[in-house]
Amino acid sequence: MSRPAGISFCVITGGHRPVMMESLIRSIVRMGVPAYEILVCGNWHDDPRIDYAEQKEWAANAEVCRMRNFNAQRARYGTVIVLDDDVEFFPDWWEKMQAHKEFDLAGCRGLDPSGQRWWDYQRIGRGNPIALPHLLEYGEKHPDAYISGYFMMMRWEVWNAVRFDETRRNYQHDDIDFCHRATAAGFSIKIFPDAAVTHHVDPRGREESEKAKAQFIASHNMEGASDMELGTKYMMLKEYKKAIALFKSFAAETGDFPSTYNLAFCYEQAGATDDALFCYAKAATIPGEIEASRRAAAHFHAGEIHKACGRLAEAELHLKSALGLQPDHRKAAQSLAGLGNIRAAAK
Repeated sequence: MSRPAGISFCVITGGHRPVMMESLIRSIVRMGVPAYEILVCGNWHDDPRIDYAEQKEWAANAEVCRMRNFNAQRARYGTVIVLDDDVEFFPDWWEKMQAHKEFDLAGCRGLDPSGQRWWDYQRIGRGNPIALPHLLEYGEKHPDAYISGYFMMMRWEVWNAVRFDETRRNYQHDDIDFCHRATAAGFSIKIFPDAAVTHHVDPRGREESEKAKAQFIASHNMEGASDMELGTKYMMLKEYKKAIALFKSFAAETGDFPSTYNLAFCYEQAGATDDALFCYAKAATIPGEIEASRRAAAHFHAGEIHKACGRLAEAELHLKSALGLQPDHRKAAQSLAGLGNIRAAAK
């Protein structure tokens, strides 16, 4: 059954971020979309600007797929946009989208509050809950591409053919599974980077989601897994000491970037800063075709460690190296600017 032209903004909320929820609603209203509705499911309240469906138990249990399907089922319009409650549209989002009429499933540019790109279009191995995602360039195509669940735009017919898997809760590859099944069914994924949203990445209310993530990872069958795969599992479960032992073995054997960088990160999280600095330095100089953004990440983390330890000259060198490799690394730019404030305060 086809829907009339227009947008059904489908928002899920646990009610923990009221200021951001209000900002999201205002950002939708102010764009002046000719035909639209705002469908809200979860734990919120009635509001004349929205069509609210209370489902507090689903929200409390992080049942994001049930809430998304509930909203999409009652959508009136042909375009469905799935949204978290800590997203905000840029004022010109609708204006930019006028050039993009043809799509099955799509995303737009996602930015964090500092203006840095935030996991909007990436790839991950199919059926592997311990795999780490990798950002894709906006013009890049990949069979394992997916759009993050905080903003997913699709034709209603695509949702109706695929639907979210309601056995999955938040952080259980719910968005990845949907996109992979959609492409397997013959639908295409696009990304429109000229239109943008801010994802505020607010952690409030995610306790149940973190539990769901841990359960999902722990349930994965690791029979025959490599030390790298096992280490990644423990890293995601925040069992850093177990991860370190496994990454050390793999890094010693292969000397590759992923294992060395992951080892550095786990050392950092475990408080072993000297070991972390050694491994970040090694990761940043590993030869081969390693993306500049990954080398930049190693320098950024090293800079942050030096900064926290009061070694400002060393921090400056690493932060400048990060920006040299990735000029749009806004966190590195902000941290570098912060060094000037620290020096000024010390005078």
